[in-house]
Amino acid sequence: MKDQFRFGVLGHDISYTKSPELFQAIFDIKGVGGTCDVFDIPPEEFVARFPRLVKSGIDGMSVTIPYKKKVIDLLYRVDPVAASLGAVNSIKVDSGSAFGYNTDCYGFAMPLREYREKLSGGSALILGCGGVAGAVVYSLCHDFGIRSLTIVGRTSERLEAFATGVRQRHESVHIETSRFPNAADDRSGAWDIIVNCTPLGGWNHPEASPLPDHFAWPCGAIYYDTNYNENNRTIEQAQKMGLTAIDGSAMLIRQAIRSFFLWTGEEVAFDSVYRRVFGQRGG
Repeated sequence: MKDQFRFGVLGHDISYTKSPELFQAIFDIKGVGGTCDVFDIPPEEFVARFPRLVKSGIDGMSVTIPYKKKVIDLLYRVDPVAASLGAVNSIKVDSGSAFGYNTDCYGFAMPLREYREKLSGGSALILGCGGVAGAVVYSLCHDFGIRSLTIVGRTSERLEAFATGVRQRHESVHIETSRFPNAADDRSGAWDIIVNCTPLGGWNHPEASPLPDHFAWPCGAIYYDTNYNENNRTIEQAQKMGLTAIDGSAMLIRQAIRSFFLWTGEEVAFDSVYRRVFGQRGG
């Protein structure tokens, strides 16, 4: 293994990102040197600047909003899972060429392993239809046997395009779509898991909720929020309503550990990284 690495996190409006802290923890644990720079790039500059980053001597990049889909056309090769999902969140750079992967699926699944029996054959409400939602749906159907999905989005065209892709990948799964803010309708009792894949409730929108005010929380369900900030009001509300609530902190660490393996071939223990980044919180 090299004794010095250069990583980055690629997105826009991502001043909140913990990736530099996270990868510094990994460097410390592995006893190697390294940096993880934040590349906060405006959308109008992305296509021009990305190739320069690839040629800059960087070893790997995490990709977050809003570039998980847009970056695909700029890559030399894309892993079959990432290609199927149409979303890349991890880029390995080798000899000046960029290779795309999706480690969100892996990261999302880990905290849910103990609920596999509960979710098998069940139903899910998916809030959002972007890159994270694609990974979440793939994992729920492929790893946990979910058989019914309600997918909620803001834009009809984007929502239906997303749902069409899901139907093609998971032909045996029943799929319905709904527009925000009508996430509840009269079906709230049917869902075994609700997953927030939107930025609402996250670092940039902590007071906002991805659910309408009249939402009736389904008894005994799981609420999984892919955001990882501590001041998430929707997580608090779900807990007060008696749901099992999972935030995105473990997902963040797991997908980064997987990326580190893809970029370096080296393993690192989850618990040691989680404690350094989040302390004892919900890991």
